[in-house]
Amino acid sequence: MNYLQKLYTMVWLLLLSLNFISCKKDSAEVPLADAPNFSASQIADTTSLASTSFSQAGNVKFFDAGLDDRGCLSAYNKTNTAFTSMIINPDLIKVVGDPVYGAKRKVMLMDVKPDQTGNVTNNPRAQVQTPMQYTEGQDVWIGFSVYFPKTIWTYFLTFSELYGAPYKGSSPFRLGIQESNIIIDYNGGTKWRKPMKAGVWYDFVYHEVLSQDATVGKAQVYLREQGNAKYTEILPLTNMPTITAANFAGPQYHKLACYYDRTHTFTDATRKTNVDRVQVYFANHKVGNSFKQVAPANLDN
Repeated sequence: MNYLQKLYTMVWLLLLSLNFISCKKDSAEVPLADAPNFSASQIADTTSLASTSFSQAGNVKFFDAGLDDRGCLSAYNKTNTAFTSMIINPDLIKVVGDPVYGAKRKVMLMDVKPDQTGNVTNNPRAQVQTPMQYTEGQDVWIGFSVYFPKTIWTYFLTFSELYGAPYKGSSPFRLGIQESNIIIDYNGGTKWRKPMKAGVWYDFVYHEVLSQDATVGKAQVYLREQGNAKYTEILPLTNMPTITAANFAGPQYHKLACYYDRTHTFTDATRKTNVDRVQVYFANHKVGNSFKQVAPANLDN
């Protein structure tokens, strides 16, 4: 091998090693909050299935969990695969009386210990979700109520989001807890935050226009805390891509979840004691076409 050949070989090996390091770095930086532990064949099958009806702008099919009428979680179908199942870790979810309003309504309680992952990710979760039916161009309104019996401190807890295949990291837009704050998160950036309170129902209505186009996609959020008569717009209608590389294969589903960081969730801000469980209550899960159709009723009236 002459000098030029040796030089060429050395440069090629150097470029190859740099590319490998770069790829390792990129993959490590993908958020793991929702990256599933599924095989390549499962991902391919699901992505193919989900992509068959990618764009269908028009009215949203109404969804109502109907806990008061059903008295159970039958609106969420169980299957043998986490991709299509509408309930993850069903044994951790109970339909119970309201911790504040008692017999006035039925609610669901998710009670999740750190080792109860549901074999979806390395982090613990219980989850219910709508059918996979929301796609590019649709104008989606979502309503639900959430209640935390105790405050916590955590790197992350996701309790609400629209999401879909290929499940690459965190969804573009979600509601959750970070540190001891309830937050609105968009692609890792916090748009709004407020210290979480224990023993208080939070009624949320949020609105997304689903699109990969940042000039078309939109998000908007309203909140009413227990004891308040009216909703407050906490995030004005804001343009943003609501479908990204994380969920571009669609169609999307909406989930309610108790899904949190296994290692960095503590009983308080001192971060000395890890939680032995996290409990979250949910009620009034609806998805539809307008604020009025999905907004939780005020039970204080």
